[in-house]
Amino acid sequence: MKKYLLLASILLCFCRLQGQITSSVFTHTFSSGRITAVVSDSMSHDSTRCEVWSFRSGVVTISSSFTGDSLRIVDTANSISYGHYVNATGVSPWNVTVSLSNQGAGDELVPVGGGYWHDEYFPLKITVPSDTLRYIDMQDSLWVLACLYSSVTGKVYIDNNTNCIQDAADSPLNPIPAPSLFENLSSPAVTTSSRQGFGYGGFYYQIRAQLSWMTNYTVFMDPALAFIFPMSPCFAGPYSFTTLPQTNVDFPLLCSSNVDVQCDMLSAGRVRLHSPFFVHPYVSNTGCDTVSGTMTMVKDHRAIYDASLSTHPADIVHGDTLIWNYGGFSNLSAGAYWNSFISDVYLTQDPSVVAGDTLCFHVYANVPTADINPFNNDRTVCVPVVYSYDPNHKDVSPAAGSDGELPHNTSTLYYTINFQNTGTDYAENVKIIDTLDSHLDPHSLKILGASANMNPQWLTTNVVSFDFPYIMLPDSTHDEPKSHGQVQYSINLKPGVPAGTTIHNTGYIYFDENPAVVTNTTSSITSTPSAVAQVATGKELRIYPNPASDELNVENFSGDLVIMDIRGSVIATQHAIHDKTVIDISRLPAGVYMLKATNNEVSQTMKFTKY
Repeated sequence: MKKYLLLASILLCFCRLQGQITSSVFTHTFSSGRITAVVSDSMSHDSTRCEVWSFRSGVVTISSSFTGDSLRIVDTANSISYGHYVNATGVSPWNVTVSLSNQGAGDELVPVGGGYWHDEYFPLKITVPSDTLRYIDMQDSLWVLACLYSSVTGKVYIDNNTNCIQDAADSPLNPIPAPSLFENLSSPAVTTSSRQGFGYGGFYYQIRAQLSWMTNYTVFMDPALAFIFPMSPCFAGPYSFTTLPQTNVDFPLLCSSNVDVQCDMLSAGRVRLHSPFFVHPYVSNTGCDTVSGTMTMVKDHRAIYDASLSTHPADIVHGDTLIWNYGGFSNLSAGAYWNSFISDVYLTQDPSVVAGDTLCFHVYANVPTADINPFNNDRTVCVPVVYSYDPNHKDVSPAAGSDGELPHNTSTLYYTINFQNTGTDYAENVKIIDTLDSHLDPHSLKILGASANMNPQWLTTNVVSFDFPYIMLPDSTHDEPKSHGQVQYSINLKPGVPAGTTIHNTGYIYFDENPAVVTNTTSSITSTPSAVAQVATGKELRIYPNPASDELNVENFSGDLVIMDIRGSVIATQHAIHDKTVIDISRLPAGVYMLKATNNEVSQTMKFTKY
């Protein structure tokens, strides 16, 4: 103990003198049976930023090893696998060097009493064949007193009796739409900080806040949630404080009378030639009021529907038209703020389909009278047919144009993460971890759909996890069509992102305890603002009527015209050679579209509505 107290004194003195970074290295040895693990922990702490960096590595030695011997290392608290290793040569003893880091910049020091703080690792489990499970329980402490954290806790609930007191009449939300914290700091390195809270069961949430350099802070609910959950009229927030910790920082919410029914379809993004596949049409309601109606999908005539192998088969089938009745669900019917009716439609391909073909599906839902946005109830999705592909991939829309840039004035990106179990047995759990680009606004993230029950949660401010617990996803060898899954969400660009900025996004897919399957990295380049398209007469480009039913007129433009759906997929193209061009839109499904007009001088994109 004395040597640790001496180390604490040295580190504390150094931290106060420098006010910046202290570092420590701890090494521990663990032995059990055939297993010996020498684990080293390197930790650094920046007191001005109140951040901790930790890196954990080790050498695991298996004595009396043999060819085919294997080693698996798992974080028992988070089900994160650090790899599965195989002794291919039969070397004995067998040494395996592993990286065991599950922490990084921005980690918080956790109080353990007596004024000491530590950076904690979760217990690891090491497994080798024919041996008992071996556990390593690590708890390493970085002895720093100059930078402290504390917390804000409270409740979030539906205040059914509008008394701003959580009682038996009120309803919980699961998952909780936790509030956020904005903090003013006196640190010489960081002047402000923002943190996202997290819910941990029932009505309760917690936000960990930086204490050492704190001047004051505000706790508030994301304004975007007010559409669904406005504040109770007796609520006088937001809260402002100058001290920590704070308890009973409660947010009483109401269910608004707004209804926003949305209809869309998830798919694998592409299908293998002559292989059966699923598509997932769904309708969701982001309002609290209960809604009912019908969802319709008009399938490609070359895709053959099999109701017996579909989940929630259609109630009515007329040729290529499938109709489902839905009803009785709202935002609270599943205890969450995202709720959908979804069908898994099993399809096979007509023998006439060849690689390079595209199968298209039109899905739409009836629009309730109270629906505040009737334009997100209609979607056409086209899926290419390919010979082979990476089943674990990520798509983004709107798609970039020929110049690599997003359509002008794009403010929202739509991401779909597709995954497939290509192992040799079913996956009990699937987890997707997505680190958002710094130019995306995490508070605007909105879940649009998922192929199975899914729990979203924020791991940090910019890292979101989509958990599919007990999904029991079959492997592709035994049931290829059901081995796929998807999650889809939208997110806004932060205001003021410069033109030419590249927005990157990559998904990490975990099947049970296996290492992450890394998706492709999507790249979206923000466009350069373009001038208004004009002809020699100086007249401004004009489209009318808007909304339109059969024809759309384009005036004062010569060049290329492209019609895209709201997510950037090209629907039709036409060349304008006169001052007035008429576009036939009679065959387009009702919905919102974009018209992009481009020539050698200018490019402009405008929205129009087909009814």
